[in-house]
Formats: sequence, structure tokens, C-alpha cells
Amino acid sequence: MRPLVSVIMPTYNAEAYIADAITSVLAQTYAELELLVVNDGSTDGTAAIIASFDDPRMRVFERENGGIGKARNLALEHMQGSFLCLCDSDDRLPPDSIALRVDALLADPDAHFADGTVVVHDRSMRKVLRIFEPTFTGDPLIELASMTGSCFFGPSWMVRLEPSMKLHFNTEVTHAEDLMFFLSLASGRKYIHVDAPTYHYRVTGHSSMSNIEGLSRSLRYVQRWMAREIPELPPSVIRRFSRRRIRIIVGTYFKQRRYMKAFSALFR
Repeated sequence: MRPLVSVIMPTYNAEAYIADAITSVLAQTYAELELLVVNDGSTDGTAAIIASFDDPRMRVFERENGGIGKARNLALEHMQGSFLCLCDSDDRLPPDSIALRVDALLADPDAHFADGTVVVHDRSMRKVLRIFEPTFTGDPLIELASMTGSCFFGPSWMVRLEPSMKLHFNTEVTHAEDLMFFLSLASGRKYIHVDAPTYHYRVTGHSSMSNIEGLSRSLRYVQRWMAREIPELPPSVIRRFSRRRIRIIVGTYFKQRRYMKAFSALFR
């Protein structure tokens, strides 16, 4: 019997995109899946669109608005699969996304995480803006903590679950919760990838870079959390994360022509 894959999809006010996201999951060539949609207190037509779908593989949870971390944690409490993947409600999975990653994990019993090419689109999904192609294989902890870009884009990993894994999204940050989640699982486990698109990411204008202050606070939180909670990370890697964090924030402020903010970010 093929393993059941749990797909977690939190959503908040995504009426323009969520039908496309749900359809892309239910249309997977891999049929052994469950889709857990968590409506995080949407105030637009999201709930009605979700209700228009009738598929026994789909379960819907309603909660007051509390953020993406709390929404994903609710789904984690109810999932039944032995494999886990994420799909945000403004993104889309290509038809073979789940099948390709499941097959890769089944072919490599030592692997715990499977990724693939991420295609970044504009809001309409008609124009390709850039392509992320993983280049790393192995224990991803140092790569993640160094933010090298070799294996992490965002919510595109599939996880082979095991009893020792502590599955929980941090709810203290507004950004980088995916990074923290995978960092908490990474040590001593193997990351692999397939050379094919497995995630279509939609740029809607509501990305982390549109709230640079929130991103800055979150990345500083992640740095302190890594130093405290992941003893396997040497101080040199924490310093590398800090340098990368500062480059990201300063560079983004410069692009926004907020030069005083960029200058002050050099010392935070």
C-alpha cells in the first residue's frame, strides 16, 4: 500500500487564489493523500469557496484568526499521513509534485526530506519570474542555518515522518516560520531533491519582503533561538547567519530607498 500524504493548507482571505490551490492538490497523479485546509478566520469569500469542493480526501477546519503557525499546528494535530507536505493557499502544486517526491523518498530509505524545483510566478501565474533549483544533498542543518540558498526556498519540502519528530510551528514569529520548522527537524537527517518542478509559488505582493520590519524581527528571533536550542550549531554558523540576515535586511531597505533604516540595520 502506498503511504498516505498529508497536505496542509492554511488560508486567510485568499478568495482570489484558493480554488486554484485546492484544485492543484486534488488533481495530483498521486491519489493517496489527504488535504487539511485551515481557514484562519477569513473575512472574505474564502469559506464559501472552500465549501464548494466535495472530495472525501479533504478536511476543513475553522478557527479564529491567529496566524499561519497556529493554523498549521491545528492541522498537524489532525493529520493521519506518514508523509507531510505544505501548500500555501495562493500557490499551486504541479500534477506530479507529490508522486515525484514520494517516489524519491521510497527509493532512498535514508532520506527524510524531498524537495524539487520551485517555479516563481507573477500574480496571474502566466509569467515566470525566476526558478529555484536545489543543489544540495545530505544533512541540511548547516545549509539551512547558513541560509546558503542551496536547499531552502520555503514550504516546498516533503517530510517522511517518524515518531521522534516534534512537529510544531513557532507562533512567536511573523516570518521565517518555515525555516524554523525545518531547522528543528534537520539535524542528523538527509535532504534530497528531484530535478523537476514540484512547487509553483505565486508572488502576490504580500511576501515577507513587503513587511521588512516583521522579517527583521523574526530573523533576529531565529538567530537567538538557534543559538539556544540547537547545540549542534557551532558559533561560526550562527555568525554566518547573522551576516546573511543583515545583508538581506540592509539590501531590502536600500531597494526601498529607506537609507536611514538600512544604516541602522547594520548594527542590529
